[in-house]
This record gives sequence, structure tokens and C-alpha cells, in this order.
Amino acid sequence: MNMIQKKVSSIILLLSLAVSVFSQTSTGTEASAPLWNAPPWLKDLRRAEIVAFGAFPFAMFVSSFGVDTYRFLTHDGNMLYAPWPFNIGGVAEKTQDELTTTVIVAAGISLAVSLADFLVVRYKRRNPPELPPNQPGETPIIIRKPLSYMSE
Repeated sequence: MNMIQKKVSSIILLLSLAVSVFSQTSTGTEASAPLWNAPPWLKDLRRAEIVAFGAFPFAMFVSSFGVDTYRFLTHDGNMLYAPWPFNIGGVAEKTQDELTTTVIVAAGISLAVSLADFLVVRYKRRNPPELPPNQPGETPIIIRKPLSYMSE
């Protein structure tokens, strides 16, 4: 490392340390309190964001396998283009366009999963399951009584 790299590394380390030292500490309730008072559509939007980011790694795996399979089929079954579990050493690398296509397809899949979750949650909220009415004379499902060793 030359002198400039050492100085830049030291400055970055000191800045990150200063940010962590002077940052606010929270018990967790203050940061999440505004979300509890937020309107339902904002909570649904936050849930959709979380689902989209959570689904992206799985969608990336699926889209990568799909693009690899497409490459394999368009190159007449050449083993240099075989998808991941079936490829051999010395495989042909993906081009920049193929990598871009893989990421775009993965983003589309994760957004589709997020949209499906958003629609299911909204449907369930608007149409709650109807519980059967209590019949007169029925015995309750849960009967509370003390344990035998506690009553002695």
C-alpha cells in the first residue's frame, strides 16, 4: 500500500467509527412507532417491498438457470453452454447482455411475487373468514382448570 491508500483507508475508518459513535441509539420501539400509526396502504407497501427484496435471491437463481437453459438450447446442446448443475469445466461465460437479461428477469419475478402477495393480503383483509355463530348449550372448546399438583 502506498501512502495515499493508507491515508484514504484511515480516513474512511475514522469516519465510519465517528458515525457509529455519534449515531443515536434506540431501544427499537421509537423507530417502529410511526409505522404502527401509518395507514394500512403504507403498511402493505412496506410489506410488498420486504417481500420483493426477499424474493430477489431466489428469483435470481431461477432466472439464471432459465437463461443458462435458453443459451444451451440455442447453441444446439453444446456442453460449453450447459446450465449450472450439468456444465463441465471451461464453460462459456455469459455476455453483458445475458447478465443484464438475467437481472431484469429476476427483478420482474420478484416484483410479480411481491404483487401477488400484496393482492392476497388485500383480499384477505377485505374478506375475513366468517366464523360460525355460537350455538346455545355448547360446551366451550377450552376449559380452564388448575393443574392437580398446584391445588394440593
